[in-house]
Amino acid sequence: MANHVEIEEFITPERVEWAHGRALMAQHGGRQTFADTGWRAALARDPKLLKALERGAEIVSQIDENQRGRTRRAADKFDESMETTTTQLWREAYRLCDAGTPIRNFEWIYGAAALLCGYNT
Repeated sequence: MANHVEIEEFITPERVEWAHGRALMAQHGGRQTFADTGWRAALARDPKLLKALERGAEIVSQIDENQRGRTRRAADKFDESMETTTTQLWREAYRLCDAGTPIRNFEWIYGAAALLCGYNT
């Protein structure tokens, strides 16, 4: 019998960074099918996609905290106190999808999560 791997264990910081990078390359290359796959899964509130978005948002947030946390908390300027755009995108994409109201603006993040689920290539 094959070992069963929970999606939470499979989704690592390296895999999230890889999937996000692949989504950016697909976006710049005009590969709309990459985004459409994630968009369809988001509209369906696919449980596996939701878990990938949740875990991805947690990981991206942790990476942001590890890299900029102390600087952000001690910042004098508002723009230095903000989370990175990537962190905000993943978090909001997950929040809206979980609420059942995904928006097309996050289709590339949904595509990255779909890649983590094995729906995208």
